[in-house]
Amino acid sequence: MEKRAPRRNRKSNGSDPFAVALKLLTFRDRSIKELSTKLRDRGFADEEIEATLQRCQEYGYLDDRRFAATRARTLVSSGRAVGIRAINDLTRVGIDRPLSEEMVAAAEEETDLPELLAGILDQKYPGFAFEAASDNEKNRVVSFFRRRGFPVSLILDVLKSRNEDF
Repeated sequence: MEKRAPRRNRKSNGSDPFAVALKLLTFRDRSIKELSTKLRDRGFADEEIEATLQRCQEYGYLDDRRFAATRARTLVSSGRAVGIRAINDLTRVGIDRPLSEEMVAAAEEETDLPELLAGILDQKYPGFAFEAASDNEKNRVVSFFRRRGFPVSLILDVLKSRNEDF
């Protein structure tokens, strides 16, 4: 399927970029970069986008720090991404690296990572016993958690301690 090129410097269906921005922000919080890209894709000129972003920031509708904190907390507390994986997710959506690192560290301090990992393990792999598992099963489970950004040492600690519970 062919991807259409974004319209440049033409008015979009919504002629007011601020109204379009508000509509986009109604659905969910966004980073400055995300909102800028959305407005650009809808055909607004760079000057209009800059003015809209500034206005949204002045009203408190657009705040990268708040967005990063919320997104990091959601990623970490759900176990979808921790550590470098969560940092990379935030930088991908336009949050600068130092702020990404700060927000992920704060979210990880609020979360008991071993307990979170154990909960996901129970849900995704009920009855998994590390010592009794084949090498392929061990690799599959460890890889699952590594893809989410959990440190290998934490994964192995939790898996081995869970083995003692069985």
